[in-house]
This record gives sequence, C-alpha cells and structure tokens, in this order.
Amino acid sequence: MKKNYADFNKLNRLLVACFEAEKLYYNAAQDVQTTTLKRFLNYMAVERNRMSHDISNELHSRDIEPLKQDSEKGNIDRTWQEIKEALEYINPEAILNSCISRDRNNLKRYDELLERKELPTPILELLVKQKYQLEWYIKQAAQQLTKSPFVEPNTDEKSEKKKEEPPSKDKSGKVINLKAM
Repeated sequence: MKKNYADFNKLNRLLVACFEAEKLYYNAAQDVQTTTLKRFLNYMAVERNRMSHDISNELHSRDIEPLKQDSEKGNIDRTWQEIKEALEYINPEAILNSCISRDRNNLKRYDELLERKELPTPILELLVKQKYQLEWYIKQAAQQLTKSPFVEPNTDEKSEKKKEEPPSKDKSGKVINLKAM
C-alpha cells in the first residue's frame, strides 16, 4: 500500500502541475494583445482546469485530499518585476513557447505515472486520455506559432492589390484617386 500511496502522491503532484499550467495559460492570455491568441490561450486555460478537475475527482473518490496550494490563478502572486517585464517586453512567441514547455514537462509526469502502472485502472485510463489530449494541444499551440499572428501581412501584397483596383471616376468624367485621409 505504501508503494501505491507513493503513486497517489505523484498523481497529486501532477494535479499541482496541471494547476500551474492553467495559471500559466491564464496569465499568458492576460498578457498577449492579439485577440485570436488571447482566445486560444483562454481556451487552453479552461482545458487545463478541466483536466485538473478530473484528477481531483479521482483523488476525492479514493479519500485522498488533493493538493490545492497552487490552485490560485491570475495575477495575485506575480511580483512587481514580473508585471513590469510583462508590460515592457510582451513577446507572444516567448509566452507561447513557455506554455508549450510547461506542457512538455507535464507530459513527462504523465509518462512516468503510466509506465509504472501502479494506479487503479480508471485513473490510468483517464491519464492516457489526458496525455493524448495534451499532445494534441501542444501541436495546436505550435500551429499558433506557425500561423504567425505576430507578423504583419506583407506590404508587397497590399501594394499589388491597390495597383489592380481601377481608379474611380466622378460624374464629370475625371479620374479621382481615392486615398485614406
């Protein structure tokens, strides 16, 4: 039983890591300025919350008290230096890479628990499901980087579109070039 309790302790540590990942995604969503990236990061925070909730329910069902020491999210525990850096150096790529790195570390925790196979079967099935979801989410986050919401569209494409548009004529037959004021 002590060996099994050690695995439940590792599961509890995974729960804390999931809470930390949720907090990281939540804070990242607060920091970025791009609407599509903000939505994506908020969705990822909600998904990490759901994963944490599932693990917590499994622990509760076995009369094990889940660790909740790091379950607070938001900017509550940020130091003034972190807030200052977030405001001065908002780099969405770095923020997203940090989130992906956290998820990869959590995948290692999942692998460790799944390799040992000491937990009850329903928990192992839940962990396998969450591991595959987490791998898929990592791929989605990597696609957010390749979509490049951080780069402005190419200015050459804009100028080509302007050249293709025919100039408009006024009622007297003169050609008037339309320009934004």
